[in-house]
Amino acid sequence: MIFLEKARGRDNNFNLIRVVAAFTVLFIHSRALLGLEPVGDPLYPRLVELGGAAVDVFFFTSGFLIAGSLFSRANIFDFVWARFMRVFPGLWAMLLITVTSLGLFVGTLPASEFFASPITHDYFWRCATLINGIRFKLPGVFEGNPFGAGVNGSLWTLPVEWRLYEYMAAAWVLFAIKPSWRPAAFRFGAPLAALILTVVAFTKIEIHNGRENIEAPMAMFFFGAACYFWRGHVRLSYFRLAALAAALGLAALNRHAFLAVYMLTLGPIVLHMAYLFAGPVRAYNRLGDYSYGVYIYAFPIQQSLVALVPGLTLTAMNLYACALSLTCAVLSWRLVEKPALAAKLIPAQATERLFERLRFEFLEWRRRRTA
Repeated sequence: MIFLEKARGRDNNFNLIRVVAAFTVLFIHSRALLGLEPVGDPLYPRLVELGGAAVDVFFFTSGFLIAGSLFSRANIFDFVWARFMRVFPGLWAMLLITVTSLGLFVGTLPASEFFASPITHDYFWRCATLINGIRFKLPGVFEGNPFGAGVNGSLWTLPVEWRLYEYMAAAWVLFAIKPSWRPAAFRFGAPLAALILTVVAFTKIEIHNGRENIEAPMAMFFFGAACYFWRGHVRLSYFRLAALAAALGLAALNRHAFLAVYMLTLGPIVLHMAYLFAGPVRAYNRLGDYSYGVYIYAFPIQQSLVALVPGLTLTAMNLYACALSLTCAVLSWRLVEKPALAAKLIPAQATERLFERLRFEFLEWRRRRTA
């Protein structure tokens, strides 16, 4: 048995879990992007798609790790810049590469017209800032594809996740007036948020007879955070993992029961997979964290393959897309993401010094006014 509270550091399988989830999303997208009829998704009759489950794994993992990052750093400037450097440099590089490549080699418009289009500018700006959502279309790109003109459908999760980071940071700042209240506030606030969002997600799924909402992954994020804050009460064992899997399997007999059990068991199953299995599987961590790169590059690569390779089969799509996406992910990690993360303390410390300077100036101004 493993006590989760003692399972600290980076000696876990989260990198491997996330890259498996990223490739799962890729495989699910391949069939849809080729315009093929869906096949038997083992979770779909239960109103939870396999691709949606992979996204839930991302959000649960993120919630667990982000909560740990925030409380272990105990510094809002370090936290914010660590999140910023993890998300945006890789995203910007991907946008620059994909938009330029699509405009020059894939799109049907002349390059000058494509790059001058307000639609192109709006796409780049919205996706690069994640402000007020993102855009999915570029002018003259993928308009003849079976799926349609969507350029990077996977990016829809990024504004949602970034908003959750903002909520965590805002809650931390809110309790700056009473830091001693923070642990209890997060300890009880995270599971409460997870419960409320789960109820909303379940209601919407029942109304629409399918999963078309962002509340489920948001609930998973807060469920992950709750598991971190209550980690002293979490025990991991092979018996517990088998019991969780059995409960999920039995719940599949009834779709309503399955949805509830799925929301409760997916996160603990992920934690077991992350910490329970050690040995050679941990060697993957020496390679790097390629999940983000695979996730953000796969969709435009798949759409490009459909547009440029006539008669592309599903097997060929998966092989080419995996190879190209992994190549981009490795280059992105080594050339952009890892260096950006290594430099995160530089802007964090500069921001903190600026804040302290402004705070000092404000206090001096107030002192002079009251003198």
